[in-house]
Amino acid sequence: MRTLRARLLIGTGVGATVVLLGSGILLYALVRNALWREFDESLVAKARSLAAMTEQENGKIELDFDEANLPEFRPSDHAEFYQVRLPGGRTIARSASLEGRELIEIEGTVDRPAFESTRLPDGRRVRIAGIRFTPRQEDDGRRQQQPLVVSLVFGRQTKGIETTLARIRFAMAAVGAAAMAVSLGVLAWFVRRGLRPLDRLANQIAGIGESELGVRIAPAGVPAELLPVIDRLNGLLGRLERAFQRERRFTADVAHELRTPLAGVRSILEVALSRDREPETYRNAMEDCLGINEHMQRMVENLLHLARADANQLEVAREGVDLAALIRECWKPLAGQAEQRHLQVEWRLHEPRTILSDCGKLRLIVQNILSNAATYTNTGGWIRVEAICRDGSVEFTVTNSGSMVAEQDVPRVFDRFWRGDAARQFSGGHCGLGLSLCKVLVELLDGSIEAGSSPGETFTVTVRLPVSNA
Repeated sequence: MRTLRARLLIGTGVGATVVLLGSGILLYALVRNALWREFDESLVAKARSLAAMTEQENGKIELDFDEANLPEFRPSDHAEFYQVRLPGGRTIARSASLEGRELIEIEGTVDRPAFESTRLPDGRRVRIAGIRFTPRQEDDGRRQQQPLVVSLVFGRQTKGIETTLARIRFAMAAVGAAAMAVSLGVLAWFVRRGLRPLDRLANQIAGIGESELGVRIAPAGVPAELLPVIDRLNGLLGRLERAFQRERRFTADVAHELRTPLAGVRSILEVALSRDREPETYRNAMEDCLGINEHMQRMVENLLHLARADANQLEVAREGVDLAALIRECWKPLAGQAEQRHLQVEWRLHEPRTILSDCGKLRLIVQNILSNAATYTNTGGWIRVEAICRDGSVEFTVTNSGSMVAEQDVPRVFDRFWRGDAARQFSGGHCGLGLSLCKVLVELLDGSIEAGSSPGETFTVTVRLPVSNA
């Protein structure tokens, strides 16, 4: 896996190479075109000069120059060539440098000459320009002859310009390679320097231990591109700190909640075994121990459900559930307790409501909410249980009198192991996990739960669940 430094260096290096290569190719193309254009212009100028020195006299075409005085037309490595033809292709003149060879005939005019690159029979590369023109006639007072149109092909070897272009290519390649090497060195330095803040950030993160989650990464002197990363890291550290605090508090709460019933069991057993007693006394002691054991079992089961929910291991098996029937069924085990405490129960289950939900999880929700109401309602108080269809969902609401929860503590009723009594005495078999489990299960069933309190008066828990289409 490539490092970020390598990726940046490769990316910028490739980009710089493409730019340099593209610029070099464009520059070379411009220089090459300029040289060839200048070369062609010199060919045309020389061809027009030869055409100007060609005349027609007495039906003959004569070249008004002495080739002996023009060394460029002699055989040599840098010779120039020309060939003049009459209509029909008959040659009337050619340069000595051709040594009897032929130049191909191409058509052009004085104003618009034609060009072509070709090879002589001996392999030399030449570029030629071809024009057609009418030779001049001397005005000697006699009747002018019918003018002839002749063609002139003038050529020059391209070895010189090709050598020049080869040198330019070599120079540009050498300069480009040197520039690329220097660019890569500069880019490597800049990339290494630019990534130093990442190294510093990595060192800061590496220095944060689990006991130092309160530390935050300072954004001072950090590039703007890293500020969002630092913000997210600081947010993550905050969440981790809160999670660790919850875990530590959770561990302490579990230890506290288990210590109380275990101490109660031990105390009962020690008293029972301190001396010989009547069988009835032993029986009462065992019943007390059984009650404490049932409380511990419920707490462990709730903890197990919460742990599975935290690990996303709870699955939902939806089926049609008669909510009203389920509520009454869950109340039956609590009816005796309510009667002993002289509680009045008002039922407002208007009609059976069938919802598509997980019956087992819904049962746990209803049991916990009703059990809380039966336990924490003041003696001689009242409980109101209602279920009503509203805005496409079913609302299940339980309200009880004698609330001891302050308004500012209402959001905490869903915290694990939180109870209104600061002493957290073992009372009524509740350890502060019921509403926490209800919240997790309700959200798992695509519903919502909320609580409300009027201190000294009423405490309300409302659950909203989607209605089935059945």
